[in-house]
Order: sequence, then C-alpha cells, then structure tokens
Amino acid sequence: MNEIDEIKKRMEKRRARRQPTLTDYHFSKLYNSMIKCMVVLLVGIAVCAYVKVSPNGEQIKDYVLNDLRLKQVAQWMNQQLTRFVSDEDVVMVSNQVNYTHVKDNFYTNQTNEVLNFSKGRVIYVGEQKLLGKYITVLLDNNVEVTYGQLTDVFVSLYDQVDTATIIGTYNKQVMIIFTQGEKEIDYDTFEEISS
Repeated sequence: MNEIDEIKKRMEKRRARRQPTLTDYHFSKLYNSMIKCMVVLLVGIAVCAYVKVSPNGEQIKDYVLNDLRLKQVAQWMNQQLTRFVSDEDVVMVSNQVNYTHVKDNFYTNQTNEVLNFSKGRVIYVGEQKLLGKYITVLLDNNVEVTYGQLTDVFVSLYDQVDTATIIGTYNKQVMIIFTQGEKEIDYDTFEEISS
C-alpha cells in the first residue's frame, strides 16, 4: 500500500464521520418556523398591551378568563401535573393584607414590603416633601389609598394591581392615607367598607 491509498482511506473515514449539512431546504424550514413563532409572540404581546391600557380591558380579561373557560383548562392542567403531590403537602396561604397601626398615619407589617389592600388601579406615582416617594391606588370600592415614605416603587402610573401585590418597600414604617371622595377616613372605617 502506498501513501496515496492511505490518504484516500483517511479521507473516506472523515467523510463518513461528517455531520449532515444544513441544506437550503432545511434552512428555509427553520427560518420560516422561527418567523412564525416571532409573529405569534408579537401578536400576543400586542394583545396583552392592548388589554392593559384599554378602558374596557377588564371586559376583555373577563371574556378570556370566564367565557373561554381558561380557568377550567388551567385547573385541569394543574391537576394533571400535580396529581403525584399528596394532600398533606398542600399548604393554604392567605392573601389578606394586614397592617399594624404605629401612630398617626404610620403602619407596619411583618416585612418591609408594601402590599396593596385590594384590586385597583394606580392613579399617582411621585415624590413630595411630606410623603417622600408615594403611590396612590384607586380601589374598586372607590377608596383612594396613598402609600408614602417608600424606599422603592415597583409599579407605574395606570398599572392594574390585585390584592396583596407588592407595590413597593419601606424602611421602618409606611405612611398610609385612606380617602373616600374628598374625606379622609381611618383604617377601621376602611376595613368596614372593604368587608
């Protein structure tokens, strides 16, 4: 055997080990499927943005969640995926928000997180000399709750917030002011209205 035959054998071995190449056909299929995925994501983002800023966004959200039976599908999927978990492992968590009154309009809770009392929409976000960084949320029961003396703010103007949503943080105590109409109300009155 001469050297040329050895070289030919090595070249044949390399060709046999070679990975399949990406042809134009395979590339076009991959490219088209990626474009389709990006279009679906873009449409999904556009619909979510429209629902968030639309004045009738709640009606659209109710249609999707209730009329399309999305909750039942989600519950079925959850049951199918978690059926191996025993009932003893399930822990119930309360989403009730409680603050302890310190003095005047200052409150505290077990953490330094500011939790929203109930479902509503953020109508003011800013900073003032008296309030420091503050957020005002108009709740569904037409009570405005202003959270002041915040260190961090996690929401933006016109955001829809749910019960127990973390909207900011505070250091030692948070200032909370409840107003209904033009009248300021206290925490006990607010709890009576909310229940």
